[in-house]
Amino acid sequence: MMENFLTTEYVKDRIYELLLPVNKPIHLSTRPTLLPGSSAEPECIVINTLPIGRGVMQKCIVNVNYHVSDIAKGVPDSAKLQAVSDQIIGILKEYTSINVAPDPSYLIDIEGQETIREQNQVEHFSNLRFSFKLINNN
Repeated sequence: MMENFLTTEYVKDRIYELLLPVNKPIHLSTRPTLLPGSSAEPECIVINTLPIGRGVMQKCIVNVNYHVSDIAKGVPDSAKLQAVSDQIIGILKEYTSINVAPDPSYLIDIEGQETIREQNQVEHFSNLRFSFKLINNN
């Protein structure tokens, strides 16, 4: 029986901490709801996860979505999407093996990337999908 089951909240918090150097607003799970008459942030990162498995090797998929306003209606800001996606990948690929207190270690691998138009918004986002594997030997 595993006493220290680690949750998706743990995973999102680790990715959040690792991505702080990107220096963009970061949200966990979803973007804040817009109030009537307000507009979305011109750039932000949203971190969410799919369910996490159990066992000594806990695995889940992490989506890191970098949202950026279009340069014209329906025209993505490809330069920003590329630059920040490269920065995110560069940071997370450094963490292929790291020990974190109190003891679990994790591995992060990129699974894929795609650029998606955000419906009903004048923006696109880069969806970066990572595999996050926790070695839980507590």
